[in-house]
Amino acid sequence: MMRRRLFWKLFLAFWLANCLTFLVGAGAFMLDDLRGDTPALRSLLTTELNMLHRYGEQAGRQLLQVSPQPPDVQVGLYDGTGHLLAGRAVPEPRFERALLDQGGQALVLRASVATELDEMPRPRSMGPLLTGTLMSALFAMLCSFYLTRPLAWLRQAMGQVAQGRFDVRVRPRLGRRRDEIVDLAEDCDRMAGQLKALVQAQQHLLHDISHELRSPLTRMHAAIGLLRQQPEQPAMLERIERESRRMDDLIEQLLTLARAQSQQGEGECAEVDVIELLAQIVEHARFEAGMKHCTVVLNAKGPFVMRGHEELLYRAFENVIRNAVRFTAEATEVRVDAQVDAGGAGLRVSIVDQGPGVDPARLQSVFEPFDRGASSHGDGFGLGLAIARRAITLHQGSITASAPEAGGLRVVVELPGGQVG
Repeated sequence: MMRRRLFWKLFLAFWLANCLTFLVGAGAFMLDDLRGDTPALRSLLTTELNMLHRYGEQAGRQLLQVSPQPPDVQVGLYDGTGHLLAGRAVPEPRFERALLDQGGQALVLRASVATELDEMPRPRSMGPLLTGTLMSALFAMLCSFYLTRPLAWLRQAMGQVAQGRFDVRVRPRLGRRRDEIVDLAEDCDRMAGQLKALVQAQQHLLHDISHELRSPLTRMHAAIGLLRQQPEQPAMLERIERESRRMDDLIEQLLTLARAQSQQGEGECAEVDVIELLAQIVEHARFEAGMKHCTVVLNAKGPFVMRGHEELLYRAFENVIRNAVRFTAEATEVRVDAQVDAGGAGLRVSIVDQGPGVDPARLQSVFEPFDRGASSHGDGFGLGLAIARRAITLHQGSITASAPEAGGLRVVVELPGGQVG
C-alpha cells in the first residue's frame, strides 16, 4: 500500500489554515454584532421600565442619571411629545418601548442598540461554522491531490526505471499543467532517456570489447597449437608476443576510457599549461612522422594555464595528433594551431591532416568507441578519439570533426579557462 504521509501533511496544513482563517473572520463578525447587546444594557432597560411602572417618572430620571451606561450606547427617556427627559439623546433608536408611568403619564424609553427584554438570548446557528469547515476540508483535499498525485506518478516511474524499464515517461500524464512539478517530471524523463542510452552504449561497448579480444586470442591459440606441433619455429613465439602486446594496449586504452568516462581522479587536478603540453606531444609525434617523411608543425602563442587532469589532457591531444600523423599521406604536413582567446578565457586547438578524410555522414560517429572510420583494416582499436572526447568533455570543453575542402580531416578542440568541476 502506497504511503500517503505527504498527502496527510499537506491536507492538515491546508485545512487548519483555512479553518483558522474562517473562524477568525466569523468570530470578528459575531463579536461586532454582539458588541452593543450586552447583559448590562438589558439589565439597565429592564430596571428602568420597572422603576417607571412602580415609582413614576421622577424615579426613572434618577435611575438614568446615577446608572452607568455601556460605552457607545445611548439610552434616553422621552415624554409623549418626544421631549428628552433624562439620559442621552437617541437620534436613531433601534429599541423603543412606550409605557404609562404610575401617574398615567405617557413615556417612551429608547436605546441605540436593538435588544429583546425578558427573553434569553437565542443561540446562534452553527450552520455557517460547519459549512465553512466542510468547504475548507474539501479545498484542502483538492490541493493535496493536486500536489501529491504527480509525485505518486513520479515514484511509480522511478520504481520502473529501477527495474530496467527506461521507456516509462511521466510528462504526458500531466497534460497542460505548468509548474515546478512538470519541470521535475521532464528532468526525470530526460534522466530515464539518458540511462537508456548509457545502458545501450555499455552493451555495445561490451560487445565490441569481446569482439576485439576474441581476434587476438584466436590467433594466439592457433599460434600455440602450431608451436606445439612445430616447436622449432620461432615465428610462432613472435606472433604470440605481438598479440599479447596488442591485448595489453587494448586493455590500457579501455582503462583510460573508463576513467575519463566515469570522471574519476578529481583529486589529481593541477595547474596545466596546455601549450607546453602540446609542444611535448608534437615533439614526440615528429619522430613517428619522420618515418613517413612527414612533418608536424605547431603554431601556438602561449601560455594557456588551466586547472585540470594533466594525464587525461595529454592522452586526448596525443590521440588526436597521432591519429592525424597515422592517416596523413606520405611527405605531407600535419598542422597544429593553438589560439588563446583574449584574456585567457578559452583555447581553440585545430589539428589538420592531409589523409583520406572521413565521410561527412560519419563525422560524429568517429568519436564513438571502436569506430575506425574508413580504415577498419588498420591496427588500431578505434578508441583514441573516444578517449579524447571523454577527456575534453570532463574539462567542460568540446571536440568536433570536419572535412576541409582541400581534403583530410580537421579536429577542433575548445577548452574554457578556469577549473574542472
